[in-house]
Amino acid sequence: MGWLRVFALVRRFYFNYNYVDSNLPYIHSLFFRRVQFSIRLVIAFLVSGFLAYGTPLKNQVSQLVFLIPLASVLVIQDTVGLTVAAAFQMLTTLVPVSIFLFIVQKIGLGYHDYVAAEIILLIVSFFIGFVGSQAQSRKIPLVMCAVFFATIVNQPIIPSTLIFQIFEVFAIGICVSVLITLIIFPAFATMDIENRVNYILLNLGEMHRLIVQSFLHQDQIDAQVLLTQVSTIEQMVFEAMSSLQTKLVFARFEPSRLLQRIFNLKRKNIIDLTLSEQENLVTSLFLHVRSMQSMVKQCHFNEYHTDLTRDIRESLLNLCSCQSIIINNITKHTLITKGEFMHYVSDLYQAHQKLSKTYRDTGFHRLEYAVISGTTIKSEDYLGHSFFLFQIHTIAKLLISVTATDKKKVVEKKRKKSLKERLIPKWSRILVALKTTIIMGVGSIFVMVPSLVTTFENGQWIFIALCMTQGDTVGGAFTTMRMRLFGTLLGAMWSYITYLAVGDQIYPTFGMLVPWILFFGYIRSLPNWTYTALVAIFTPILINLGRIAGPIPVPEGDFILLRIEENVIGIGLAIVLTLIIFPIFALDLLKENIQNTLEAFRDSVNSIRSIYNKLILDKNPTGIYFDIEKNKEVESFFAAQRNNFYQFITTQRTGIQHIAVEPTFLWINNFSSNHYTTLIEQELDICQILHTIDAAELSTLSSQLNGRFDMWSSYFKLSQTRYHRLFNDGIFYNKELFEIELLKQDSYLAELRQTVHRLENEHQDGVDQLLKRFIDLLIQGGTPSNFFPYKKNDQNDLIIIAISTMCFSTIKLVKSAIDLGTTIHNIFELETTHRYIPY
Repeated sequence: MGWLRVFALVRRFYFNYNYVDSNLPYIHSLFFRRVQFSIRLVIAFLVSGFLAYGTPLKNQVSQLVFLIPLASVLVIQDTVGLTVAAAFQMLTTLVPVSIFLFIVQKIGLGYHDYVAAEIILLIVSFFIGFVGSQAQSRKIPLVMCAVFFATIVNQPIIPSTLIFQIFEVFAIGICVSVLITLIIFPAFATMDIENRVNYILLNLGEMHRLIVQSFLHQDQIDAQVLLTQVSTIEQMVFEAMSSLQTKLVFARFEPSRLLQRIFNLKRKNIIDLTLSEQENLVTSLFLHVRSMQSMVKQCHFNEYHTDLTRDIRESLLNLCSCQSIIINNITKHTLITKGEFMHYVSDLYQAHQKLSKTYRDTGFHRLEYAVISGTTIKSEDYLGHSFFLFQIHTIAKLLISVTATDKKKVVEKKRKKSLKERLIPKWSRILVALKTTIIMGVGSIFVMVPSLVTTFENGQWIFIALCMTQGDTVGGAFTTMRMRLFGTLLGAMWSYITYLAVGDQIYPTFGMLVPWILFFGYIRSLPNWTYTALVAIFTPILINLGRIAGPIPVPEGDFILLRIEENVIGIGLAIVLTLIIFPIFALDLLKENIQNTLEAFRDSVNSIRSIYNKLILDKNPTGIYFDIEKNKEVESFFAAQRNNFYQFITTQRTGIQHIAVEPTFLWINNFSSNHYTTLIEQELDICQILHTIDAAELSTLSSQLNGRFDMWSSYFKLSQTRYHRLFNDGIFYNKELFEIELLKQDSYLAELRQTVHRLENEHQDGVDQLLKRFIDLLIQGGTPSNFFPYKKNDQNDLIIIAISTMCFSTIKLVKSAIDLGTTIHNIFELETTHRYIPY
């Protein structure tokens, strides 16, 4: 038995699977995952180096052989899916480019002819820039073009298959990286998602437990201590969730369902969800748990709260215990039969039913006490606690529903693009392609113009620096340039140490590079060091192996200084070209992303109004009546947009980091990253409120919010850079419009505040009328059971709670909209007026 456990532990460690189900958590720590990646990187380098220098390839492509280990370390990524995706993107661009350039060379175009070569280079660069949707996928094809054209213009004798030789060495390096990723500590994106989901579920369970404990506390200070722990866990959960959408994209390059069946064989009879369903589950649970947290933060620990918690304490704790057992069995590889697990599910269902009955009885007794004592029930107390219990019920139902293994799978139908949409190119892609073309044209003069070639020793490092420092935005490009310069200095330092230690000997050089690659392979996994570490890895490969591969080896010191000098020149040129040639500022993309988020909020509010109108049977001055039977027919309005919100928020967080290195003073007066960070948190608050309203499934307010979201969205459009507005909208903004919009804001926020007071007063009036009718009924000799027929009907009781939750969520939605509008107003005022001048 001991050997079986050891074998299982080794298997999970080797395949990077199920980190949470281990008695030795340090073995499955982030440290060891990074060590595994660095080992993969070193083995890929050694295998590709052996193929390059220990096989006949060394004689076939003597001057290009160093590109094989270079390509292998460039392509290999954290997961199998990401590596295969990178390899696929590069090969789909390299193949047509290689065929085209082979034809060009065959017919003699560009051979020792600067003008012809320049024209062809520009054509190929435009194609690569247009096809490559992201800067990362454009870099390697551009470098291959740089090497090719630098060779055909300057070298006296050129093989007829030069481009295919270049393609061959890149393809070999790419294949080596894919094979090593599949064989050595294979980290599948599918398994990474499974691990993340299990980790998130366990931590959400812990958050749920702490929030319930804080809710049951009698003292608000003690409750806040627990909520502080909840906030810490929330940050950990959010970080784990932030990359789920990206992981799902790259998991498409893996046989995900096959991997799930292989590794989840023991759990298949318990839970069998696709990766998308798992992501939807943890996202929904996160929003509901976060809603519970926000309610407890605002809870009044008064007499109403004390009486309620005393009555439901036992039932609520029992539900939490049953829920914890379910989560533990879902996330861990425990030996449990389907019958035993379904027994636990049955316990959870019964605990859920018991809590519902206890809460219903408590509410009824509270109403009787209010009548007898002559006190009143505060609307905010009733609504807040109904909101909290609704989240509890919804979480329990979610866990029960996903464990029903015999349920039918719903296949999501994705909208396919029409032929017209596929054929009409996007203007932004054309601008990126033109920018890439111009940058490549400027860089090519250093390898094609004879005088500049002589001055800069072929100028190839300048050209390559321009290829490798391109970014999707100005801020992204500047960040890449800074990392490249620092990485080049580090790599050049180790190159010189390597040369002093072993000289021009190939295999001792490999021995010196291995510890360097091992160390920076570990550093490469750190979020802010990814590109710096990558440059530090391939720089000594280029310098030491590339220098030896030349026909006449250049002295090491001269070669290192030449690379540093030309990189500095290339980066300096890249800074200028990035700013003046069709610049795409991260500031503009951030504002555009916020516009899309606010428009999505507006669409969700419109959907709420349509659902509200669908459920209403009658509306008159005495009350509003709902058709409860229609509740089951209502479809979710938020499920399709929930994942988009998370993508928006993740992109906004990245954009704020890139804006920090952009010259924002050219466009706006003050940029406050703190205000934008606050804005993101407020967007997340609105997101969770909309999710709660959607889960409840049950109009003046809608019109007000629509108008406000439209207005706030226009703020970010108005404050984008002149360049962005000129090329996207064809107009400049009007400064006079700023002052007009600023004056409107105060009156709009005042209207929303009045709406909050109106909603609170309306619900309080409803509660008071309910008490009055109850007293009248008792005076007339009626019985409470006749007045409250829902007291013995669980379904109707849940619907009443859902309606109360909608009311509470609506008030919270307006309050969150006020906070959001205030933050947007502050941002707009900081950026467009001279009222606040920093020292």
